[in-house]
Amino acid sequence: MTLPDLSGSTYAVIGAGRSGVAAARFLAAAGAAVRLTDAGEPALPELPGVELFLGAHPETCFAGVDEVVLSPGVPRAAAVVRALLARSVPVVGEVELAARHSERPLLAVTGTNGKSTTVAWLHAMLKAAGEGASLGGNIGTPLIEACFDGATGPCVVELSSFQLESIVRFRPRVAALLNVTPDHEDRYPDLAAYAAAKARIFENQQAGDVGIVNLDDPTLAPWAAGRLGFTVAGAPHAAARLEAGTLWFETDPFTGPLVEVGEMALCSRHDQANGLVAALMALAWGAAPEAIAATLRSFTGLTHRGEVVAERGGVCFADNSKATNVGAVETVLASFADGEVVLIAGGSSKGGGFASLRPAVARACSHVLLIGETAPELAAALASCCAVEVVGEMAQAVARAAAVARPGQTVLLAPACASFDQFANYGARGDRFATLARGLPDPL
Repeated sequence: MTLPDLSGSTYAVIGAGRSGVAAARFLAAAGAAVRLTDAGEPALPELPGVELFLGAHPETCFAGVDEVVLSPGVPRAAAVVRALLARSVPVVGEVELAARHSERPLLAVTGTNGKSTTVAWLHAMLKAAGEGASLGGNIGTPLIEACFDGATGPCVVELSSFQLESIVRFRPRVAALLNVTPDHEDRYPDLAAYAAAKARIFENQQAGDVGIVNLDDPTLAPWAAGRLGFTVAGAPHAAARLEAGTLWFETDPFTGPLVEVGEMALCSRHDQANGLVAALMALAWGAAPEAIAATLRSFTGLTHRGEVVAERGGVCFADNSKATNVGAVETVLASFADGEVVLIAGGSSKGGGFASLRPAVARACSHVLLIGETAPELAAALASCCAVEVVGEMAQAVARAAAVARPGQTVLLAPACASFDQFANYGARGDRFATLARGLPDPL
C-alpha cells in the first residue's frame, strides 16, 4: 500500500514506546517533519528524519506542529496533553493515524479480558478462509505497521481503552466489545467511565457495519440495542450462543451449529466465549463457515494465556501471565475444579483492591504464593481462603509451588497485577516462570 504524502506537515509524537516509535517512523517515511518526545530516556533504534526530545517535553518540541500523536501509555489528563488541548492542537492516537491513512478495512475487538485470544483466533479464521489479513494493535504489532505490511485484506485490531481514548474517525467495519470488569482504576474514576471508553469502539460505525456485544455482561446493556449479541449463559435473542454443547449461530447468511465444544482445542468456558465472538465476527465479514469451523477446532491459543509450560510428577505448570487484573484471574480460576490450583500471584499495582477474588480462590485453590509489591495487600485480602504465603520472588514461588503441589494439581501463574515492579512486561514474567518450571528437578 502506498504511503501518503505528508511533506510540508509537522508532527510531534509523545511517548517513545513501540507505538510512538512506529508512528514516528511512518510519519517520517511519508515526508513529514517529526519530533519524538519522551519524559524518560529510553534506548531507541535509528530513526532517520526524526528529531528527538528525551528526558522532558520542552515547548520547542510542539512549536508550529500541525498535529500531535499520543502514545496510549500517556494519559490525556497529563499536563503536557492538557496544555496542547487548551491551545486547540489536535491530539490523536497511533490507531487513529493508521485508520486515517490506510484504505484497508478494520475488524476490531476490545474488552477487559480475552481480547488477545479473540483477535488471534479471528485472524487465524480469516487466513484459513484465504483472506490476506493482518493482525495489529494492542496485541503487539502497532496498527500503523500492520496496515502497511504489504497485505491487502482486512486488519484485525486489538484495542485497549487507552487507545480508544484518542480516536476521532476510527471506524471498524466489524467491532466487538467482549466484557468490562474493574481494571486500570488508577486511570478511570469508576467502572462507568472505563466502560464508556471501551464503547467508543462503536462510535464511528455506519449503516452496514456490525457491532457485537456480550449479552452476559450487565455493564454492557447500554450498548446492546441494535447490535448482535453473544452468550454462553443463555441470554435470549443472541446471534451467537452455546446451545446443547455446540457453538450455534443465527446470522445472515449462516444459521445453525458450527462445531461441538468437545471438538475445540480450547474449550474452557471463557474460550467458548472467545471462540463465539471470533466466529461471529468472521461470519459477519463473510468468511466461509467451513474455514471458521476448522479454525475453531485447531486453534491452540497464545503464549502467556494459559499455556502449559512444564509437567513434573503429575503437576502441570501453566503460564497465564497476561491475567493482569482481578476479573481475568476470576475467569481463569472458573475453568478449574475445586482445590485444583496452586496459584502464583502478585506484582505491581493497577489501583483497586483484591477482595473480590476471595470466592474464586477459596473454591479453586489449595495454596496461594505471592510475589512483588502487592504481595502484602493480596495476603490481607485472601487471608483464610486457603494457605497463603508471601514468598517475594518468582524463583522462590516456583520452588515452593513444586514442594506443595500434589499430582493432579496445576501450578498457575495468574498474577492479577501488572509486572513492572520486577519485570519489563508480562511476557518477561511468563518467560521467567516457564524457565524456572522447566528447570525443576524430576521428582524422585
